[in-house]
Amino acid sequence: MHVPALASSLAAAALLLASGTCFAADGEGRFMVKGGGRASCQTFLTAQQARNPEFVSLAGWLDGYLTALNQSETATYDIAPWQGTELLLAAISSECRKDPAQSFHTAAFRVTESLRGARLIESSELVAATVGEQSVVVYREVVKRIQQRLKLRGHFAGEPGGDYDPATIEAMKAFQAAKKLPVTGLPDQVTLANLL
Repeated sequence: MHVPALASSLAAAALLLASGTCFAADGEGRFMVKGGGRASCQTFLTAQQARNPEFVSLAGWLDGYLTALNQSETATYDIAPWQGTELLLAAISSECRKDPAQSFHTAAFRVTESLRGARLIESSELVAATVGEQSVVVYREVVKRIQQRLKLRGHFAGEPGGDYDPATIEAMKAFQAAKKLPVTGLPDQVTLANLL
């Protein structure tokens, strides 16, 4: 099967499975999950705790899975526009602890489905959010979302334009201080998880 067609079939099957509909690549509602996705959640949790090569392999599988979703889903440029692999693996870990017998693929699917509403639909320029000598690269659209949320919380007075400017840095610092997070002014994963 052609790779985009396979990715599309897997994504469609996963979507329908999560919605309770039994659909997949064959007439009996089955489809093949390749590689690390076949591992149980218990295997993943054990590997995560040990930080062993299997954990690295599962992280790589997740990145490939996300790429396949980005390629095959309609109206999707990036399903996880600001969430890094480590943060997603932590969310999958939480999902796996609910049912260690489920497959890693099922847990990954459930987590990525929760991201669908905040996905990037169109390509967006990358912006360097720089504070002092530290820098984080994020999409301009994500910076606009950051500014919108900071504005809603009373920390940002400007119009969300997508530039990580001094007003945004100060607003981010105020938000981080209010949430008792490390005050860096940077859009790090922990801050964005609290903000977005």
